Amino acid sequence: MELLGHRRAADHAAAFEHGDAQPGPGQVGGADQAVVAAADEQYVTFPALFFHPHRYTTVPILRAQGRGTGNGMGERTSRAYGLRRGALALAAGALAAVVGGLGPAVAIDDGLYRALQGWSSPDQGPPVAVVGLDGAGPWRNGRTAELLERLQATGVRGIALDLPLASHARDPAGDARLVRSLLDTRVVLGVTLRPGEDGRPEASMPPVEFADATRLGHVRLPLDRDGRVREHLPHLVGSDGIRWPSLVVALAASGDAPGTGRADDAERWRVDYAGGVLPRTLSASGLLHGDIDTGLLRDHWVLVGVTDPARLAPVRGPYGSPALYPVEHEARALASLLEGTVATPLPAAVQALLSMLLAGGAVFIGAGRRRLAWRMPLALLAGIACAVLLASSLLHGQRWFGAGGVVLVLAAALAGCGALALRRHLRGRRRLPGLATRRRLAAAVHAVRAAGAPHALLLLDAPGGPASGSQDSDGSRCIARLLRERARRPGDLAAHLGDGRFALLLPGTSATAAERILEDIRAQADGTDGALRVAGSIHACTGEGCDCLHHLAAGTAHGPA
Repeated sequence: MELLGHRRAADHAAAFEHGDAQPGPGQVGGADQAVVAAADEQYVTFPALFFHPHRYTTVPILRAQGRGTGNGMGERTSRAYGLRRGALALAAGALAAVVGGLGPAVAIDDGLYRALQGWSSPDQGPPVAVVGLDGAGPWRNGRTAELLERLQATGVRGIALDLPLASHARDPAGDARLVRSLLDTRVVLGVTLRPGEDGRPEASMPPVEFADATRLGHVRLPLDRDGRVREHLPHLVGSDGIRWPSLVVALAASGDAPGTGRADDAERWRVDYAGGVLPRTLSASGLLHGDIDTGLLRDHWVLVGVTDPARLAPVRGPYGSPALYPVEHEARALASLLEGTVATPLPAAVQALLSMLLAGGAVFIGAGRRRLAWRMPLALLAGIACAVLLASSLLHGQRWFGAGGVVLVLAAALAGCGALALRRHLRGRRRLPGLATRRRLAAAVHAVRAAGAPHALLLLDAPGGPASGSQDSDGSRCIARLLRERARRPGDLAAHLGDGRFALLLPGTSATAAERILEDIRAQADGTDGALRVAGSIHACTGEGCDCLHHLAAGTAHGPA
């Protein structure tokens, strides 16, 4: 159906002669309302009769061509907007969960863990040291036994051997000497665990005479998808059902080690690579030759292992930390255990759920019904802050939540918002010849309102809306020319608001005269070669209670945002 006025065309003309506000072409209503129709929508401007007879507000309506009107239309529009808002939030949450779970955000996780853990780490690290077997000469069992005897005589708290020991038939005296050294209750020997046929680890045992002389612990390092070591496995169950403690846990149990309450946990730990004083590495050859004072190791836990690049390649740690030899990674794990800074990661499903809630919630709040320019950036920043605060609070309780996925997704969305805002700002600053800027127009409106003078503000949209109403489009140039022709008096001001939106301030102009001017502009635009259909709205005020600045801030001819 079509929307029609209550009078015939002849009656409209007669009424205009008497000064009545009558609907013109594309308008609907009587003296108290005017409709400005675009290609597919109509915009009815109702005066706020209860406040002031010349104060108008604009309400969009749709032509009733099979699409419905009234509350049903508003409900469907609100429901569709809510669905889009929820879908956007769900997509952001799912993306954060995927990014955080599959590894693209591990560098951010490493940086967060390093920063958060660094604030709480003590200034002085625990007494842990590494004695590295370098390439200076062959390491027979007798030489290894001499090193153990030297360390035991120094007064160390415990010794862990991460060495591939083997018996030598040509040196039975060296084997016997090593067995006697291993009988010390402070010594722990490492066992290599290799993947078995059923997927469970199988132990590669050292010679029986060495294994029976001391306690054992596995030396397996868990590698993440990117080949880096970030965590420690305190216990592993082998294919034979034996529960193997790690070399670090077995060493801590060999002495009166404080802070080892998490040693019996089966869950893996996140190792602290950002502690205060890190374990230092000393040369085994330097200790045997007397070049290094063995007193430096008194009351220390000492880990002995290979640090020769010709025999063993270093393994990368988290981002921001250097590559270390396996024995040095174990020393970091022991230092974290003694400091009490080990943190158990939350289950993957829990981390994914938290990521979805944080990222999705921030986007859902930011995409509110009222599209304020600051709402989305503020919500994204709040989401990032909440993710970091949650990770910090959980880390204080020795649990770890990798918030890197949330931070990455929300930071990318924030960068996108910034890019769009910058684009709008740059487009808004582009001027058309003879037109004022938004700032100059706002100053003029403020001056007219302060003077209490009646005025009218016309807001117009270029054909096609902001997507095609750029400075270089034919529609924008046509509207700019028409507005310049209409701004004849000294107080009249035509302005370009950006994004294909324009305004015309007409001091001392009534609503009826402004309607005629708008109709003339629309008629002239429609009569051009491109047959431009211009959407516009009118806001007429007497100066008191003027809300033109509000409509100008909305910057659209479709009425209030």
